[in-house]
Amino acid sequence: MVVPDGCRDLILHILPHHRPAWFVTDLADSTYAVPGTLGERYWGFRMQPGTQVDTDRLLALLQARPWNDAHDALPLLHDCTVLDARVADALQSLARYSQVTQAARELGVSERTLQRLVLSATGRPPAYWKCLARVRRAAQALPEASSLADCAADHGYTDQAHMSREFRRWLGRAPAAVAASPQWMAAVSASGYC
Repeated sequence: MVVPDGCRDLILHILPHHRPAWFVTDLADSTYAVPGTLGERYWGFRMQPGTQVDTDRLLALLQARPWNDAHDALPLLHDCTVLDARVADALQSLARYSQVTQAARELGVSERTLQRLVLSATGRPPAYWKCLARVRRAAQALPEASSLADCAADHGYTDQAHMSREFRRWLGRAPAAVAASPQWMAAVSASGYC
């Protein structure tokens, strides 16, 4: 299962008796399954939230190599990516505040400017980033929460039902099911945006 984390990844997919293939993931809007077969392997590099990738150039450079070695990908990845400091600051601010207006005020820009910057750099509006950060933080807090209702209130949801709807939308599971599964808790606690 791949849980939305706000990151794009460069992945090397290796199947026995096939040429390795590189690909760059899109931002996930919900949890999805990755089927696998015996002997199949994936090797990946996670990029910071908001990183812009020249995907066509990167994949062309990687595929042009006689044998795809994941260790040789880092210099090419570095040359084909950029993380604009303004975008990184905007995403950090969106994760901190419950309202886009508050984030814009902290950054000293208009709400519309913030919306344009984030959308053009990431392909997702500020609401995507705010909701993703909130659901990830709430999921990570589940083990320590005294109740689901308290967890919902602590993370700005109107009530427990609202939090449950957001968990189902992003994670495909109810909060109690996430909390009860060590694998899911590990997935939502992995590095990513929050």
